[in-house]
Amino acid sequence: MIKRTIVKFLDGSTKTNVRVMISYRPGPKLPPKQKTIKNFGYLEDYEDQKAFWDEVNKTDSDSKKGHENSTLVIIPKNIKNNCEANKKYNYGYKYLEAIFNELKIQDFFNEITFKGKYSLYDIFTFLVYQRILNPSSKRCSFQEIELFYNKHFDFSLADIYRSLDIFSRISVSLQTYLNEQIKRIIGREKSYAFYDVTNYYFEQDFNGPQGTYQQKGVSKEHRLNPIIQLGLFMDSNNIPIAMKTYPGNTSDTLTLQPAMNDVKKDFNLGRLIVVADKGLNSTKNIDYICNNGDGYVVSQILKGPKGNKYHEKMFDPNGYEGNENFKYKLYEEDFESNINSKKKVTRRRKVLIYWSKEDAAYAKAKRVQKVLKAETDLTNNVYSTSHSNTVGNSYLVTQYLVEETGEVANKEVKGIAYDKVSEDEKYDGYFCIITSELSYDKDKILEVYRNLWHIEESFRITKTDLETRPIYVRTQEHIDGHMLTCFTALTILRLLQYKLGENKISVDRMKKVLNSCNCKLPNDIIVNLDYVGGKYDFIDKEDSNKKVYKSLELNKEKDQIRSDYLKIMNSYNIDLDKMTMSVTEFNRELKKLKFKTKKA
Repeated sequence: MIKRTIVKFLDGSTKTNVRVMISYRPGPKLPPKQKTIKNFGYLEDYEDQKAFWDEVNKTDSDSKKGHENSTLVIIPKNIKNNCEANKKYNYGYKYLEAIFNELKIQDFFNEITFKGKYSLYDIFTFLVYQRILNPSSKRCSFQEIELFYNKHFDFSLADIYRSLDIFSRISVSLQTYLNEQIKRIIGREKSYAFYDVTNYYFEQDFNGPQGTYQQKGVSKEHRLNPIIQLGLFMDSNNIPIAMKTYPGNTSDTLTLQPAMNDVKKDFNLGRLIVVADKGLNSTKNIDYICNNGDGYVVSQILKGPKGNKYHEKMFDPNGYEGNENFKYKLYEEDFESNINSKKKVTRRRKVLIYWSKEDAAYAKAKRVQKVLKAETDLTNNVYSTSHSNTVGNSYLVTQYLVEETGEVANKEVKGIAYDKVSEDEKYDGYFCIITSELSYDKDKILEVYRNLWHIEESFRITKTDLETRPIYVRTQEHIDGHMLTCFTALTILRLLQYKLGENKISVDRMKKVLNSCNCKLPNDIIVNLDYVGGKYDFIDKEDSNKKVYKSLELNKEKDQIRSDYLKIMNSYNIDLDKMTMSVTEFNRELKKLKFKTKKA
């Protein structure tokens, strides 16, 4: 805008000072300010009034349009590299904040009473943002507390550790609250839930006190560190429902019953169909599920005594339906289930046994590698390492003989169990799924069970993208608080993927976009937005069968990060695809960020 000011001098004369100014609001809920773009001096000092006003009007017009020339006069010169004007601020967290706002998580924290003067909600959101954007220890995360655009956190590192105690106390209630909010926003598919167990290791060598989480157990990553077990329930939209933690020495099969009991009680769920893999398929778990009136779709082991009863039907070539690539048998069977220690009941279930040519080829290739590894281990004496978990050791055997007589003694003879190799070969390509749902056909059983891979993907996300492990905190309460922030971070990311719909991208790619959403504030008026991109995609090509594949050539016309950035922006219906914006315009656009989506 053009501002005219009448200036009165000591001799009584007056002149008109003309300035071009800009009005802006430095931040949400802050009072507006004005800044001079250019001071043209006194109107009366110019002979060519028309040329004067032409220049004034042009400067005013450029400032309103955000013209780059209008910013040159207000950008400081000779600024140092470490100047505040050169500091980067992340605004990518705003896309996550929109989900927090829609879930009304602040309302939940406002109801919590505690003695501290810090904001529990601020600490919780900060930890979740950092877990998604730059996962690290609490101490390291705290060092980046001032790198969020227009976010002014006011708490100390000690406050973070204190808040973890409170997060532990409210863990179940917050999960329940999130579940209710998700049902309100997009709905929950409650007919069945996926369940699986994984573990995370601690950054320590020895167990914690008896009964604590830090206990050595069967590590999924074959580590020797103490671990913690985590059971996770997930719905058919791949959005977490609930989590439950156990000491590291708890068997996977022992986690299902308490987890189901707590989840059904806390989340007020009706009949639940549990989808799980063979690691959770035990007689006690099946009895528990049936006795509670729930259902199951679980895989069944085919090797060993537990799978013997299926061998006759499995190896009988008659009765299979399908073709040379995929064949199956679907039938019903009766089985005995315990109601209590004294009474048994006969129940019925469906059994799907199928064979896949693709799976058979994969199993054969894996076995060949195991045998080759076993032969290498035998040559290199790797078998002598007592805790070795190297691939192929299952085919190594040891016999103790007296060389002269063949009697049992302390002479060790190492070898490869080729009879076990031949036995394993018989099962190549076969798989078995059992279910209590007699109405399910073959396609429905496979559809439900095959979606179980999404929970495995969620575990991978928590371990790699969110870096949930190694766990650095030590007390039970701090561990619970840490796991709650990781669970919430996973939930937020899954909701963002859900919002993207058909344009869904991986968590890794979403993180690249959100971390690239940075800006600089050279002054109080303008915002310089960093380029969001820099990772070229590969060119899509077709082979002789017209199957599309990624070639080795870079596609210079398609930046993958930028492409993903546009997808996320479009899903929120905002436009931040500019190099420079006024602070007012930038804040106005960010304010439009709303997490609105259709119910499932």
